[in-house]
Amino acid sequence: MSLPRTLFIGKGDGAVTWYRCALPATVHGCDWIGLKGEPEAHAITTGEVPSEFTLADAATYDVVVVQQVAGPAWLRQIREWQDAGVTVLYEVDDWLHGVRRVRHHALAEKFDRATVETYELCMRAADGIICSTDWLARRTRSLNRRTWTCRNGIDLKRYAYTAPPRDYVGIGWAGGTGHFDAALPWVREVSVLMRENPDTRFFSVGQPFADVLTKEFGARALSLPFGALEMYPAAMMHYDIALAPAGKGDYFKAKSDLRWLEAAALKQPCIADPDTYPEIEHGVTGFHASTPAEAGEIMRELVADAALRERVGNAAHDYVVEHRSVQIAARSWAEVLTETAAVPAAA
Repeated sequence: MSLPRTLFIGKGDGAVTWYRCALPATVHGCDWIGLKGEPEAHAITTGEVPSEFTLADAATYDVVVVQQVAGPAWLRQIREWQDAGVTVLYEVDDWLHGVRRVRHHALAEKFDRATVETYELCMRAADGIICSTDWLARRTRSLNRRTWTCRNGIDLKRYAYTAPPRDYVGIGWAGGTGHFDAALPWVREVSVLMRENPDTRFFSVGQPFADVLTKEFGARALSLPFGALEMYPAAMMHYDIALAPAGKGDYFKAKSDLRWLEAAALKQPCIADPDTYPEIEHGVTGFHASTPAEAGEIMRELVADAALRERVGNAAHDYVVEHRSVQIAARSWAEVLTETAAVPAAA
C-alpha cells in the first residue's frame, strides 16, 4: 500500500510518543519526531527525520499526525498547515475530561474543564481524530465526525527476554499515574498472599505501590522507579505474574489494554479487569478478575502452579503475535492515512 508522505509529531519523548507515533511511523517508513513546547518555542527531543529537518518542513508533508496538543499557538499551527494543503490528524489516547476526576493523578489539577476545552478546539479544527480505543472514539465523535480507532500494538522484539532462574514467584504491576485507587485493593490481596507464602515477592514499576508493603516485607517488596523506556521490559522481568486492575470511571473505560500486551510479550500471565481488557479469554490468554478477592484467588492458583503460568503466558504471547503485534496494529493506521489523504484538507 502506497501511503501519503506523513509526519508524526509526538508529545515529548515518553511512552505515549513511542506507542502512538514512533511505532506506526517506523512500520510504515514515515518520519516522526517527539516535540516539547509550542510551535514558536519548541525543542525536538527525539525522532527519525532528515538531519536538516525543522518544524517548518512539516508544511511540505501530505499528512501531519499531531499528538494531544492544545492552546492558541497550536490551533493557529493546525490551520496554517491546512491552508498549505496538509491534512492534519489529531491523536489522543486518554479521556481528558476524566483526568481531573481521578484521585492521585499527577496531572489532575492541570486538566480542569477550561483547559480540556483548549484541547477540544484543536480536535475540532483537525481533519480527523485518531483514538486508541473504540470507547474513546465514540465519545470523541461529538467533536469531529471523522474519528477512527487505531489500537495499540506491541513491539515484540523489544520484549524478547528470557526470565533467569530464581527461587521466588514474583507478582508485579507496571504503569503510569492515576491508578492508585484501583491498584491498592489488589496490592492488599498480594500482601495476604505474601504472608501465606514466603516464596513470593511483589514489584511495582513506575508507581511506588510496593512501598505500601516494604514495612512488613522488607526487600520482598520493591518499587522500581520510572527510567528510560528502553529499560521498561527488563524491569518487568523481575516478576512472573502481571496485575492489571482498573477503576470504573470513564477515565478507565477509555484506557487501552497495553498492560496486558506488555505482559503477553514477556509470556507472563496477566490478571486483569474485564471491562478494560475484554479481549482476554479467561483462563486461556489471561484471567479476568472483577474484584480484589477474585484477583487474590487467581494469584494463589498461579503461584502454586508453574505449568499454568507457562501455559497461559505462552498462549497470550501467541495470540498477541497473531493479532496485536505492532505490524498488525499498524494496518489500521495505513487505512486512515490513505483515506484522509484522498480528501482535501479542511479550509
